[in-house]
Amino acid sequence: MTEATLLIKRMPADLKDWLAGEALRNHRSMNKETIHLLEEARALRDKAARPGRDPQTLAAILATLQALPVLDARPLNETLYDASGLPQ
Repeated sequence: MTEATLLIKRMPADLKDWLAGEALRNHRSMNKETIHLLEEARALRDKAARPGRDPQTLAAILATLQALPVLDARPLNETLYDASGLPQ
């Protein structure tokens, strides 16, 4: 893994104080604490960006869709739409 340098300019003082407190509490330098927090945020975003695609999740989604009531039993080719694109 290659390493890079990042300089943070104009960090709000209260955020810097909070970061220093977190670093102290976790026995890390401010640099290591910042890296840890960024890695943690990246993992959370990566997890949130990908919904579950396992068979159980897909089956649950399908069951939810199939449980919805049928409000218009006409086939799609018989459905008429008004000028705004809504079915009549």
